Amino acid sequence: MQRVIVRSSRGALPTAAKLVAGIGLALTGFFTASAILPYLPAGTRDQGAGLMSMSFGWLIGWRVIGRAPQATMAGAARVGLRAALWLALTVLLYLGALQMMARMLRGRYHGLSEALTDVIAQGLGLGAAAVQLDVIAMLFLGGVLSAILSAWAARRWQ
Repeated sequence: MQRVIVRSSRGALPTAAKLVAGIGLALTGFFTASAILPYLPAGTRDQGAGLMSMSFGWLIGWRVIGRAPQATMAGAARVGLRAALWLALTVLLYLGALQMMARMLRGRYHGLSEALTDVIAQGLGLGAAAVQLDVIAMLFLGGVLSAILSAWAARRWQ
């Protein structure tokens, strides 16, 4: 008879810190996406950008912030800024992919490689249009606040 050993990887179980981080960054993603929309060029496809940003925020908050809640405010701020940067990059990649799909359906590309490289170009173009003080402040303050609240939840409920 064989003996079965069950090992859980670090961070596999849900914790209060992960829950708070996921909710905080999901809300940050939703409100930041709502703030970005007026700055995007006319005709930009933004279908579901708020909900998709919430989804990305939940996942990044859970995996980046909630995995290792920081003991100090400076550590929490650093992790929150990193998570906010990841959130911005994934949302811009998503919006760039939406733009590329719209152009692809109109037959603007001659090959797959041209379409895939245009995802990055579209994302960078939308990111350049969305570089506004209120959007950046909302994104990074939301990330830092999510990380601080996650650290508080880890101390409170562990």
